[in-house]
Amino acid sequence: MMMSYPTLRELLENDQPSRQLYASFPPDAQVALQEQRQNIHTYDDLHNIAASFTLRDTGR
Repeated sequence: MMMSYPTLRELLENDQPSRQLYASFPPDAQVALQEQRQNIHTYDDLHNIAASFTLRDTGR
């Protein structure tokens, strides 16, 4: 079962796959995620938001 955390910070502190995924992002994406952290509670949330950043970046 996937764990849900109240904040991005707690997700990253307690969930190794999420921490590894977050660490793979470029610094500007990490900053953007910090700004959106109220919407990120699970690995899937993090993955889906990361995919939207990738689409945005490649759509230029």
